[in-house]
Amino acid sequence: MKNTIKYPFLLLCFSLLFFTSCEDILTEKPTSFLTPGTFPGNEKDAIAATNAAYSRLYGSIISFYYAFTPSDIAFQGRHNTRPVSYFTNLTSLNGDAVVMWQKNYEGVARANTVIDLVPDVDMDPNLRSRLVGEAKFLRAFYYFELVRVYGGVPIIDHVLSGPDELIGVTRNTVDEVYALIQQDLTEAIAALPGSYSDNEKGRATKWAASAMLAKVYMTRHNFAPANELLQQIINSGEFGLVADYESLFGEPAEHHLFPDKDGNLVNENIFDIQWRQDERADYVQNWVGSRDLEVGGTTALGGGWENMLPTVDLEAMFEAGDKRKAISYVTEINGNLLESPRTPGAGPITGKYLNASGTPPKTNNGGQNTYLYRYADVLLLRAETENEISGPANAYTYINLVRERAGLAPLSGLDQEGMRQAIRRERAVELSFEGHRKYDLLRWGIFVQTIRNTTDPNMEIPRANVQDFHVLMPVPQREIDISAGSIAQNPGYE
Repeated sequence: MKNTIKYPFLLLCFSLLFFTSCEDILTEKPTSFLTPGTFPGNEKDAIAATNAAYSRLYGSIISFYYAFTPSDIAFQGRHNTRPVSYFTNLTSLNGDAVVMWQKNYEGVARANTVIDLVPDVDMDPNLRSRLVGEAKFLRAFYYFELVRVYGGVPIIDHVLSGPDELIGVTRNTVDEVYALIQQDLTEAIAALPGSYSDNEKGRATKWAASAMLAKVYMTRHNFAPANELLQQIINSGEFGLVADYESLFGEPAEHHLFPDKDGNLVNENIFDIQWRQDERADYVQNWVGSRDLEVGGTTALGGGWENMLPTVDLEAMFEAGDKRKAISYVTEINGNLLESPRTPGAGPITGKYLNASGTPPKTNNGGQNTYLYRYADVLLLRAETENEISGPANAYTYINLVRERAGLAPLSGLDQEGMRQAIRRERAVELSFEGHRKYDLLRWGIFVQTIRNTTDPNMEIPRANVQDFHVLMPVPQREIDISAGSIAQNPGYE
């Protein structure tokens, strides 16, 4: 990874909402606590605190995994029937539920430190405003994940002095959580620049905050303000569709411009998560890789753990001649037809994280960045808002730009429902394995029925077990215990 910011970890870390040691990062336990009045004390500290707030972006692979597994595009290999994917024995003690809650609240706590304390630091006022804007973007990200995974959650919007403040805390409503997210992103947009110098690529821009806020509005079915934000991103001239879809994936693509269909150099990346091998490992390459013995092991090209595998349903969504299929649904590597020794009938993997021309992964240790928002996503969201507001007439422009890049014929002659279905399929094939599909299905209100309608044989158990309440994860029992029972459990998990 080149020309991207690194997120150095503070020697003082948070666990949950209050301060404690951070043993997953450091080998030595901190000897003092981070408290108001002692940190941050200068500009350098303020930057370090902000960088630390970034470090919890997908602080666990489980967040990335949960975003599309299981769905109609991905399933978990049979070697490990995780409760979150198979809907078996999914309880408040589930480790995945615990990790997602904990990591996101760690991010909230770090963002709160910046938002609360940096305004009092004697430093360049423009930089100070920007750092607070970055922290508000990050706090919004963490709460956006929390509210989509658990529903209403406790809002902690300030630095806490200790765990006693959590006793008696209750869950805020979904509306209240979204109100905070929208406020944070609105303020972030006003404070953040449109771009950064090369040595700070990877920080949140006003366009990243705008893309997230548009997605928030769409999740709330508030299409008009979403449409306005998406129009601003498109009209900014900062982004474009690269001509070669496959060039988007791999370390050599990180923060580089590539030619569009007319030969102009463009940027398709609006915001991505920064990984660096041996420093901040991404895990993704191994988790999506094959257990096929002929590949050569988990650290070989295409080798891995089969935790996220594409379904035959995804394969069926690709139209004949779709240029995206070659990298999205990989059936062989170096002439070896992929076959799973653990999961009957499985074989293909996604190729978006093979990183063939980058640094090979080292056992759950890769360095390829992962996209959160890219321009094709924005175009498809704009097609969706236009269709929901006034029908398909104005939606064709945006979906057909994406289809043209894929080598597909433009759509025409659709009614509103036909366009709605076309957009849903287009999002599946364009953005497969990029962390969108489950959240799309949830915001469309069709997650459970989609799981039940899958045809892949490896989705048999999820199809049989999924229940309506599985649209949310259980609140971890440890959080209920910390609150002394004041945090209520989600229905279905009592």
